[in-house]
Amino acid sequence: MRYKWLDHLAIAVKSREEATATYKNVLGMQLDWEGQSDGTGIYQAFFHMEDGHFLALIEPMVPDNAVGRAVESRGEGFYVVSLAIDSKADAIKELEANGVRLLNTDSATGPAFVHPKSANGMLIQLAERTGDQMPHRESNVAPQSEAINYKWIDHLVIAVNDLEQGIITYRDKLGMTLDRTAESEALGLKQAFFRMENGRFLEVAEPVTADNPVRRGLDRRGEGVYLVALAVGNMAKAVESLKARGAQLIGDGADGGQVFIHPRSTHGVLYQLVQRD
Repeated sequence: MRYKWLDHLAIAVKSREEATATYKNVLGMQLDWEGQSDGTGIYQAFFHMEDGHFLALIEPMVPDNAVGRAVESRGEGFYVVSLAIDSKADAIKELEANGVRLLNTDSATGPAFVHPKSANGMLIQLAERTGDQMPHRESNVAPQSEAINYKWIDHLVIAVNDLEQGIITYRDKLGMTLDRTAESEALGLKQAFFRMENGRFLEVAEPVTADNPVRRGLDRRGEGVYLVALAVGNMAKAVESLKARGAQLIGDGADGGQVFIHPRSTHGVLYQLVQRD
């Protein structure tokens, strides 16, 4: 199974208008396109990274569709990750043979999805992409001169109760490439890293201490995406800009320390900033 890259992420929000203002003005992201999908019943706003991949804010048009039910039951926050693959048909055949529960497999044009019950709480969209590039979309909004330079979506951290079972899920059932495992005493985590072809990755993490933010997240929300890491070219400049915009940060990056953007500043998503050249 070829997982080529992290294609895009979708964040479910109550109001696209309010969330778009937050992502533009507080997070300093570049808004490139706004629209709606009548087929899926959502209003959309797309924020592109330097490498062409993007975050999408999605607001349900009606409260009883899938996105509306997610917002009602879990509140605003991470909804789906889209992973680029070569062939939807081949992916469906392989994943079904591995016992993976899939959604929307009968659609002739739309993507298929891996059910959260088959991915430790994470909804995965399988996006068929040919070649080595993202499809180009013309912007329909004016560029922002003061946007922060977010380079790409670097990785996701998926919190699980049992790392060995998580490895079985992502390596053996979903067919992802296990790059390495590790244990961080400082973070109180056992970790497994699954690499995409372009170098981005998914980190599956099991907390091994009781007093651990990942453990607290698991206790509150169950398994699933814990954080989204975004690459920036200049950490100090990004932190300075975010502070000036009023974003609530955890850590300041001094002496190589970690920096996170609190979910209260992002409509429910914990973001980590990572320095990448």
